[in-house]
Amino acid sequence: MRLRCSVLSYGPGPSEAIVEIKTTDGRVEVVVDEGFIQNGELMIRRVVERSKKKALVELPQESTTGRWRVWVNESALVAG
Repeated sequence: MRLRCSVLSYGPGPSEAIVEIKTTDGRVEVVVDEGFIQNGELMIRRVVERSKKKALVELPQESTTGRWRVWVNESALVAG
């Protein structure tokens, strides 16, 4: 499963990127290995729960706010 995201910058380390994810509460940033990003989509670990067109997803890395799981609109999810 993948989640739509925006790449903000590359770094801070080699083969890392900072991506921004739109959540139902706002936006969060996550530093991930570039291999987790493909065509503006971030590979996520899993969908934990679904409720009222929203999905609780587990991120591949901890966000800059310290969260591993965030609520997103289901429309942001992409199969694959």
